[in-house]
Amino acid sequence: MAKKRNIIVGQSGGPTSVINSSLAGVYKNAIERGFDKVYGMLHGVQGLLDEQYIDLSTQIHSELDIELLKRTPSAFLGSCRYKLPEIHEDREIYEKLFGILNKLDIDAFIYIGGNDSMDTIK
Repeated sequence: MAKKRNIIVGQSGGPTSVINSSLAGVYKNAIERGFDKVYGMLHGVQGLLDEQYIDLSTQIHSELDIELLKRTPSAFLGSCRYKLPEIHEDREIYEKLFGILNKLDIDAFIYIGGNDSMDTIK
């Protein structure tokens, strides 16, 4: 039996016209590539730290849903502007974050946003 593969995706920063389109692309490609679960972080990494996430398959049921998501400018999952501290400043927050990812059996982590979002997860 093959190992289950799970992916989690979050949105961060300002809700631009690209944020939901990127989410639609991540979801569609994850399903096409055989991921078992595609989780969405509600309100970015800040929500994930509060264990706020959903299984996106409970919200996206059809190709039409993907198209509508792709063409709706906003942040479907909600956003945040939370920046993770440096690991040497707060190791516990990273232990909590990785504990949640391990609990969900996450193989891939995708974070959609701009420069601050990139800095948050580097």
